[in-house]
Amino acid sequence: MKAILIIAHHCILPGAYRGFEEILDKLHHEMPGTRVASTSLLDLENDLRTILREDVESVTLLPFLLLNGQHAKNDVPRVVSKVQAEFPHIPITLLPCLGDWREFADMVVGGLASAQRTSSDSSASHRYAPGSPQDEVDRAALFSIELNLEGRSVLVVGGGHIALRKVKTLLPTKSRITVVAPQFDSEFLKLEESSHVTLIRRAYDPQDLRGVFMVFICTDKPAVNAQVSNDAHSRRILVNNACDYLDGDFIVPARLDFGKNVAVTVSTQGRAPSLAKKLKQKIQREWAEGLEQAEQDFFVNIEREV
Repeated sequence: MKAILIIAHHCILPGAYRGFEEILDKLHHEMPGTRVASTSLLDLENDLRTILREDVESVTLLPFLLLNGQHAKNDVPRVVSKVQAEFPHIPITLLPCLGDWREFADMVVGGLASAQRTSSDSSASHRYAPGSPQDEVDRAALFSIELNLEGRSVLVVGGGHIALRKVKTLLPTKSRITVVAPQFDSEFLKLEESSHVTLIRRAYDPQDLRGVFMVFICTDKPAVNAQVSNDAHSRRILVNNACDYLDGDFIVPARLDFGKNVAVTVSTQGRAPSLAKKLKQKIQREWAEGLEQAEQDFFVNIEREV
């Protein structure tokens, strides 16, 4: 199996990697059978070693950089040379940075020419501005799904009451839960003693994402939240951002369990959590008895048929 590793700048701004992720998706689609991964300049050395330890026959590196500056000329080649010496039997090819590709120059010129034509042909009334009411109309609806997390590694960043609520929701899934925070709500200590929850008492580190399937961002620090989000997205890890649902990949709907087999979830697509809470209370109050009775009747009828 061949591998491609794309090296991007490290950035903590929310949404910074979205265009980058589209390129990764296209590579996955157009190059089936190739291991496609991404890393940042900070994580290059460790991530390259990780790939080389897998069953790969070669690795191609692309510095996702425009300028042939310090990183492209010195930093990246130095890391590649160091790691290549550790894995001499696996060829590593380092491509030029994007700014040195002739195809990239053609794309920029063509894109600018097209933008000028579009600008002159379009009237102001038909222009679209992000954040306008049309943004709400055109935004795709979320896809509802139930995931099997048994045995999977889940990271929760934050130690307050929001993080605690997420962890309690995750406990029945039998996932492997790790919580990272400098300080923890006192209730976390009880969870650590009675369940399979690992508490790490320090600030978040990008290394915490290794082997993680899903991450929940629950801190009250925007810079930390943005860093975790971008680190996770660059590694193609599912993200739930409790402070900005549009930045994440999924939301967790309000859930009610009735009897042994019936679960009802309530969602407002992340737009109105307080409404979801009211609907949950209404369903609990008005439907609980009927749903539990319906479940009992269903299994009684099955037993009679058998």
